[in-house]
Amino acid sequence: MNRTINRLKIIFIGIFLLSSAGVFGYHYLWVWPKERCEARGGAWAGKWLKCGTIYSIETLTRRPLNVPPINGEAATPAAPATPAPASPPEKK
Repeated sequence: MNRTINRLKIIFIGIFLLSSAGVFGYHYLWVWPKERCEARGGAWAGKWLKCGTIYSIETLTRRPLNVPPINGEAATPAAPATPAPASPPEKK
């Protein structure tokens, strides 16, 4: 009986240590870097475990905010969709 209790004690201590190491590893690799990234104002890409920089569209296009596009690109309406040709009536 005493051997069984000692063996179970060692098994449970091992499971506890492995799960504690797993939780620490998860926080070390995922939670803490994400918190640091978001505190800096970045965007966390969890798939790659990387912190990205957020750029506004104005920065990428070098166009000031609220300026209409050049050559009236947005002023021209989109071409209306052409309706599909009607199929001939079916004969019975």
